[in-house]
Amino acid sequence: MSTADFAPFDDDLLEDEDTGEVPRPERTSPLGGIVLGVALVAAIYLEVALAIDARVLGAVPDLAAIVIVAIALRFGASWGAFAGFVAGLLIDIAVQTPLGASALVLTPVGWAAGLWGERRRRVSLGMALCVLAVATVVVMIGDVIVTIAVDGQNVAWGTMVIHAIAGLAFTLLAGIIVLPLLRRVAGVSERSGA
Repeated sequence: MSTADFAPFDDDLLEDEDTGEVPRPERTSPLGGIVLGVALVAAIYLEVALAIDARVLGAVPDLAAIVIVAIALRFGASWGAFAGFVAGLLIDIAVQTPLGASALVLTPVGWAAGLWGERRRRVSLGMALCVLAVATVVVMIGDVIVTIAVDGQNVAWGTMVIHAIAGLAFTLLAGIIVLPLLRRVAGVSERSGA
């Protein structure tokens, strides 16, 4: 991790204001995309395994959301939505919930993160962590809504707040470690300038 990761946020649109040119996207090797796909499957496996054996304050880090946000910010809204959909289906299969319930939540989250990333010339690690925080909160709220709507289960609101705060903290801590690695694999350059 370098100081460039926490550089000021670049809120410019893709088109350069002075020249009107659109900068070329950074090249990514096909191996980077394959590694990110494998990372998504591994994240889902680890998340499910941790949920079974290693809950702290009733929560685990949302590793799938970290990888989905990394894919969405690097490759755009379409790939973010695709990663969210695939991750949602794999999570539903792994934990034996109604098929599509998690995909219903993760697909729009991946799409929105990718759409936000497409409108920026460069996304620093600090900004990626902010997007991850918002995505994690939206996933938590979406999971509660889908659980109530699909399963008809009651939610213990008192413990839900503790679980949500712990889950958000664990996800951000894991994101601080994992996002720079995923960014490097995806071909995001660590420039100190623009």
